[in-house]
Amino acid sequence: MSVRLARLWVAMALLFLAAGVAYPLFPLYMSSRGLDSVEIGAVASTSALASTAAAVLLGFYSDSIGRREALQAAVCAALAGLMPVYSLAEGFGWFLFLHSAFTSLGGTAMALSGAVAMDYITDRRGARFGALRTSGAVGWVAGTLAGGYLVERAGYQMVFAASSLAYAAAALLYGLGARRARQTAAGHAALTPLGWSAVLLLAAVFVASVSNPAYYTFTPLYIVQELGGSELEASLAFAVTPFAEIPAMIALGALSDRVGRFKVLAACLLAFPLRYSLTGLLKDPASVIAVQLLHGLTFAGLYVVGSAYLADTAGGATGFALSLFTAAFNLGGVAGGYLLALVQARYGYTSMYLAAAALSTLSLPLLLASAMLGSRPRATR
Repeated sequence: MSVRLARLWVAMALLFLAAGVAYPLFPLYMSSRGLDSVEIGAVASTSALASTAAAVLLGFYSDSIGRREALQAAVCAALAGLMPVYSLAEGFGWFLFLHSAFTSLGGTAMALSGAVAMDYITDRRGARFGALRTSGAVGWVAGTLAGGYLVERAGYQMVFAASSLAYAAAALLYGLGARRARQTAAGHAALTPLGWSAVLLLAAVFVASVSNPAYYTFTPLYIVQELGGSELEASLAFAVTPFAEIPAMIALGALSDRVGRFKVLAACLLAFPLRYSLTGLLKDPASVIAVQLLHGLTFAGLYVVGSAYLADTAGGATGFALSLFTAAFNLGGVAGGYLLALVQARYGYTSMYLAAAALSTLSLPLLLASAMLGSRPRATR
């Protein structure tokens, strides 16, 4: 790995560490400041939509100005300044505004981190981006562990201070590498529309992501309420995923360079119905936890290989294309959260997981159509 990519690896690790320190604790902090569950849910939903919109708009803007890494440094610096404000926040209106602003910047920083990396990677994108993106998993695990430790030992103010410091360090490292992008990628490239192959791939990601709340939201409840497991076993369903994510990012990214992006993406999308079918049908907490190792395909592989394909086809509009990937992933989860909650309330957890499996299979025809369009030779002028 070159010095530039090593710097980006550390910068991305710090970015995800900063997020990991604070993000899981926000609902608990809001509750401690007097917000009820309905208000916390409204803040979370509003901020998720605001974050998606901001990531797309700033991704587009980053392509237009051609100074993506400078923009990333500025966003990280803004996050460092905004984090301590949480110590002063109280009341629903204040949290609604503050958290929407914070997640808008945080979501943008995460989306731009991939685009910044792609500016430096021109060959073997699957393998090299996969290796670089492992920093996010490492940073997130370290951050979540640090956040839990700090809040128990020193309180929320120390959590916010640590997160702010990590964001500031990330801003410094991104700022050290800030430079004007190649002129061919600035000013006009963002106006180039994405091809239908990329659009259909994004649609496949959206459809597959509708099933994601079955893991992120309902798996802890399923393990404890349905299977009689402990809170520790519920947390293990999340703690095991980095052990699958990190090798998957490297191996699947490299494999996609050799056999093609769509073959690997097909394997990733096939893992969605397999994962949720097994989760719903298995009735032992240990088995359910083991199944979550498929996260290496349904998240790590899908993200790395999908991002590599979009970067290959987006030309100078890499920031816009990768922000749309994040938007498709997030909006699928928003839609799925409401839909799967209704299924679970009426028919139970097993039916909900089987419904999530069935829904996720609908992504495969979209991927097939994307592959067929992507394999056609482009017209020459």
